[in-house]
Amino acid sequence: MMPSAFIGIDWSGAKGARQPGIQIAVAKAHSDAPPQTITCLNHKYWSRDAVFAYLVDLAEQPVDGSGPILVGIDFAFAHPFHDTNAYYPGLDIAPLLPPKTPKDLWAKIEDVCKAEANFYGGAMFAAPSFGDYYLSPRNHKAPKFASRRRICEEAARRGGRAPTPTFKAIGADNVATGSMAGMRLLHALSARLGDRVKFWPFDFPNGLDAGNSDAYRLILTEIFPSLYFHAAGFNPAKGAARDPAFMSAALAHYNSAGVDAGFVPMGPDADEADAIISAAALRHHASKESRWNTPIEAQREGWIFGVPSP
Repeated sequence: MMPSAFIGIDWSGAKGARQPGIQIAVAKAHSDAPPQTITCLNHKYWSRDAVFAYLVDLAEQPVDGSGPILVGIDFAFAHPFHDTNAYYPGLDIAPLLPPKTPKDLWAKIEDVCKAEANFYGGAMFAAPSFGDYYLSPRNHKAPKFASRRRICEEAARRGGRAPTPTFKAIGADNVATGSMAGMRLLHALSARLGDRVKFWPFDFPNGLDAGNSDAYRLILTEIFPSLYFHAAGFNPAKGAARDPAFMSAALAHYNSAGVDAGFVPMGPDADEADAIISAAALRHHASKESRWNTPIEAQREGWIFGVPSP
């Protein structure tokens, strides 16, 4: 069954109680209406805890037979694995018991970071043994860091935009901090919701078929907003997405109506625009059966929704 709605979440791994960069937009199914922004009920800014509560509330609503909600979030759902047959090559002896599956990886990160509030994941960068793999402010030398890439990232490069390696936690293109926080979120959602949430592509080895869709409310998947802009022929650098005409033209590529003429995206980096383009791209790509199929490597590494399988 196809999704009944499409939610794009522009994520943030920043430390603190609230993250102005977190923005959420929802696109209706069977419509070309532009995605609409969802604001946090009790605060000007979202926190990661508030995003967790929002998703739990969605998942715990009664299943009405219209189909699950597809939720895309902007962080890596796992590290590279197939290049070395390990997430952390070299940690293959007891008692470390290195993770071998995505859910084991999420659990390991949660265990290391559990003392940090609001799903912050920075403790991973200073953790004994594990910290040596992350190039971070806590470990500038990082003797085991390598610029490894997942299969989906190489495929995204062919589509015009390659994500930063998932072990990089410094600089403007740091993706590791957000991914550590994100994997903690995935672990918490799995523990709280059980069968009411599915994770694509891990729970979908045969494409969209994942058993009885009446039993679950949410499908969570990885997104890459910058890629969606570039795939449409638009470069969102230097605040270009703040221009309503630019934004509307990019949305048109995904068969979506444009934003209002007075559109001014919220967030320090026009993050609302990223959430909007992602929700529209999810709606567009979900209608294509081929986009639900991934190579076998995706079962360990994850996949960016909308990137064609090689």
